[in-house]
Formats: sequence, structure tokens, C-alpha cells
Amino acid sequence: MTKSKRLVLTIILILIPVIIFAEDHENMQSKKGFLDFLLSIKYLAVFIVAAVGITAIWMNKLSFKVRLILMSVSFLMFGVITIFAPWLFITPSPVCASTKPFLYGLRPQFLATLSVIGVMSLVVGKGFCGTVCPVGALQELLYRIPLFMKLKQIKVPFKITNTVRIALFILFLIVAFAFATSTYFYYNLFDLIHWEFEMQWIEFIQFMIFLVIVLSVSLFSYRPFCYFICPMGLYTWVLEHTAPLKVRVNKDVCNSCGACEKASPCNAVTGIVEGNKLRADCHLCGDCIKSCSQSALYFGLKK
Repeated sequence: MTKSKRLVLTIILILIPVIIFAEDHENMQSKKGFLDFLLSIKYLAVFIVAAVGITAIWMNKLSFKVRLILMSVSFLMFGVITIFAPWLFITPSPVCASTKPFLYGLRPQFLATLSVIGVMSLVVGKGFCGTVCPVGALQELLYRIPLFMKLKQIKVPFKITNTVRIALFILFLIVAFAFATSTYFYYNLFDLIHWEFEMQWIEFIQFMIFLVIVLSVSLFSYRPFCYFICPMGLYTWVLEHTAPLKVRVNKDVCNSCGACEKASPCNAVTGIVEGNKLRADCHLCGDCIKSCSQSALYFGLKK
């Protein structure tokens, strides 16, 4: 398949399901047309940034430098510039969108965010989390700082991280139905990019302790909030297994050298190489693909 065909197919695969979801939900919720939804600055910016990242990895152009630029743009655009341009802020935040429906019902704003992120995940795995999410981008930028290199070689098994993430979500459900409140209020990293710390002193201190811990751990552990805590990360992890576009392995040329597992910051590549039905979240960093001397790993459709 030529590069131009891949580019066209990428755009089609991303936009067609988004069009279907957007039109149905907008007509139902606010009687606005499809263009009103799709061409809102916030979602249009999300689609553009995601398309750039997805195209880069599919065209095998996702170098270390390009990845850093993409993560920087994601964090600045959706996490910093929003201070001056609130219409770019991804609100409700992914954590709120995936938890508050249990408290307040499936309101239009929750449904919109879940639909956009959900469709992207169904088509391109971590299409949102790995390319657009400002909180994920910040963690990855910190991880890319060349510090604690020996600690970075130690990866917490996915069974442990996912068990913690699932347990926290179950705890949330119990508390939500029993007390009509959210446990994620106490450990939501998205509160950082609100840049509004209007809370009591005790709550502010609690959040700052949580913030320091997560950002410090991010220096040697890849996306700890995403793997250990984020409920949207859990949601997209379930969906990404059905995505047609994802990192795959060509078993015919793989020599099981293990170079990709050493180069990758996450545990996803192990499941990919071994052909496991359930594997760790893949945030499309492309490190495993670049490290493969046999070109056995690739991003795209199943061959």
C-alpha cells in the first residue's frame, strides 16, 4: 500500500465513524447539525492533532523528535493555552466524562466526550490517549527526560497496574451508589490543567501531595496515572482490543530477539509479540517499532 493511500485510508477510518456518532448524538441532544458538532474548535483540534500522530506512526515517521513535538503540542494546546482560550479545553475531562454519568446521568456533555474518545479508540486503539490527552502528554514528556535510566528498566507488570486501576473503579462505583460522590475527586490529575485551585486548604494540600507523587513517579515510570488510576484509560483499554488500526507483529519475520521489549517503555509489546488476546495499553509511542531490526512490528491493519 502506497503512502498516499495509507494517508487517505487513515482519514476515512477516523472521520466516518465520528460523523455517524456525532450526527446521531447532536440531533438527539441539542438539535444541532453534524457540522456544528464536528467543526467546534475543541473537537476539530482533537481530530487534527490525533490525525497527525496516527499518520506519523503509520507512515513510519514517528521519530523520537516528532514524538516529543507531538506530546508538547498536545499538552500546550489542551492543557496550557486553554487558560487564555477556554474553548480549546477538553471538558468534561476524560475522568469526569467516564465517572460523572454514574452520579448525574448520561448528560449531553458526557455523552459527547465519551463518543469522541470511544470512536477514536474503536478505530485506532489509544488514538486519543496516545496523541491528544494533555495529562498523558505531560507524563510522557517527564518520562523522556534522561534521568533514572536504571529505574526505567523496571516495569511494573500489567497485571498489577490494571488490577489497581480496576479496583479503584470498583471502589468508585461502590461509593458513588452508596454516597452519591466520587472517589476520583481525591486523585484526578486533570485538576491540574484546570489551573483553578479553588478548594479548601486541606484539599489543596492533598492534591499537591498527589500531584508531586504522580509527576515524580512519571520521571521513571511510563504514564503512571494512565496505567494505575485513569478510568478513561480503563475504558479505552477495553475498546482498543477491537481496533483495526494498532501495533501488530509479523510472525513470519520476528526472530524473538527481545529488542522491542527492552526499548518499549510499556508492557504492551510483550502481549503483541506473544499474540495475547488481552494485552497492556499501547499508547502508540512507536519505540518498539523503531527498535525492531527485522521490521516485524508495524502499525496498521492486519495483513
